[in-house]
Amino acid sequence: MKKVDKTGYFEHLDGKFDEFMSDYDVNRRKNLIFSQLLPNFYWKNTKVLEVGCGTGRFSEEIMGYGGQLTVLDIGPKLVEKVVGRLGCEGKVGDACNLPFPDDSFDIVVSSECIEHTLDPEKAIAEMCRVCRTGGTICLTTPNKLWYPVLWLSIKLKLRQFDGIENWISPGRAKAVLQRQGLKATAISGCHLWPFQLKFTRSLLQKTDALGKWLYPLMINFGIAAQKPTKTQR
Repeated sequence: MKKVDKTGYFEHLDGKFDEFMSDYDVNRRKNLIFSQLLPNFYWKNTKVLEVGCGTGRFSEEIMGYGGQLTVLDIGPKLVEKVVGRLGCEGKVGDACNLPFPDDSFDIVVSSECIEHTLDPEKAIAEMCRVCRTGGTICLTTPNKLWYPVLWLSIKLKLRQFDGIENWISPGRAKAVLQRQGLKATAISGCHLWPFQLKFTRSLLQKTDALGKWLYPLMINFGIAAQKPTKTQR
């Protein structure tokens, strides 16, 4: 494979983007966001920003709930395809420098994006900046606890992905949100062990139901947090 700039790796993948994604994993992360972290969220007519839209797997879900969606990705072709297919708004940009004014959105959603940025903590801070007062941030990302397994899989050439990998811990992500003045409303996780072990998925899915207790040990974790109003502070 031709060596490319890692910051543009997803754009380079283009039509092969979905080959790096598992339907099982995507569906479990959808469950994590929409059923565990935001089970009672009223999406209809809310202004939603999705940071790191990829090929639009989560974008479709948000549109189905009635959110007024704007998608963002660093890859122009990815944004163009999602906007063309779903009819939502789109913007090309870096998650660490979001091209939107402060307080622009009711909710900011991001799944498995910040770990592929140069500075995950800055990406979280940017999401907080563009979220309006009283609004919500919801993100999922891999747990740094499992980074040694990732490192080993790369060394053994079991993982073909060649983009940026900057993983953080649940505690660190929560601390960044708190530093930005947000209060965590839900924390959970999925994948207590690698989902690639297909014969264990039935049991693995059952452990996902315990995510709000087991998330510190899980491969992926998610956090929902609210940006309080002046009366809530």
